[in-house]
Amino acid sequence: MRKRSNRMPLVLPLSHTLLLSMAVALAGCSEKKEAATSTSGNAAPAQAPRPPEQLFTSLKCHNCHGEGSMFAPALVNARSKPDETVAMWILDAQKVRPGTGMPSYADLMSTQEALSLARWIKAGNPAAAATP
Repeated sequence: MRKRSNRMPLVLPLSHTLLLSMAVALAGCSEKKEAATSTSGNAAPAQAPRPPEQLFTSLKCHNCHGEGSMFAPALVNARSKPDETVAMWILDAQKVRPGTGMPSYADLMSTQEALSLARWIKAGNPAAAATP
């Protein structure tokens, strides 16, 4: 007859190792996300701020707000608004005016970039002169 061992099977320590590894990995992920969002104030990835001209072009703002567009109001109206209000509109227009057709850009740019874009528009750059 074979003598019975009091040792635990190898599967149990392996499962503990896997669980511990997963917990450490998940904890690391949440710290990275928190660090990325704490610098920008929203969920945009942490990166060097992009120039407002690049944002306006890459996000295709001109499709709705460009010269001759009939889809959205002229951005010249933004000149009378505070920078922060225009930036908030860019990041999440639904919070400023529920039901508007403008999408949220909060996941695509940081608060700093939105402020920079707002100031660029208000300074009279090409987009600000657009008329519907």
